Amino acid sequence: MLEQIYSLAAEGLGGRWQAALAALLLAWVLVCYLVAAARLWVIDVREHRLPDRIVLPLYALVGLPLFGAIVLVAPDPFAQTRQIAYGAAVMFGFYALMRLASRGALGLGDVKLAGVLGLLLAHVSPLNLLWGNLLIFLTGGLYSLVLILTRRATGHTHIAFGPFMLLGTTVALLFPAT
Repeated sequence: MLEQIYSLAAEGLGGRWQAALAALLLAWVLVCYLVAAARLWVIDVREHRLPDRIVLPLYALVGLPLFGAIVLVAPDPFAQTRQIAYGAAVMFGFYALMRLASRGALGLGDVKLAGVLGLLLAHVSPLNLLWGNLLIFLTGGLYSLVLILTRRATGHTHIAFGPFMLLGTTVALLFPAT
């Protein structure tokens, strides 16, 4: 996403106002996400919950500027908006199914957050949606394995999953699979 912001900013400096505005919108999206991610990380580690008052506004604070940037500069805005909407729906649906399969071990806040993260990851590319989720489960799984091997946790210990969702997404946004 940073590469896209830089590229659009350079086009904007060249006189294309749509690119400059899109760069500002994407920078807004990234800043909103990173600020919310830091807050959510701390809360989830401390309280094992992801509050709706932070997660739900992200759909508008992240989604609307993303859609706006797409409309301004995408060669096929309909295809791109469909791609990120599908990314959000797929990730939300997948996490909802995991919540059902785990009998509540995965929290409802994680499911709600997944939709926002799907918007962000799919904005880069559909492959990035897979890359981000691979990072999410790899980091969460390795952390859990370390806790079990060091006998600081058992298979029944509840571990906050939100920080791994945020870490995997952040890494995938900074080092995308294109």
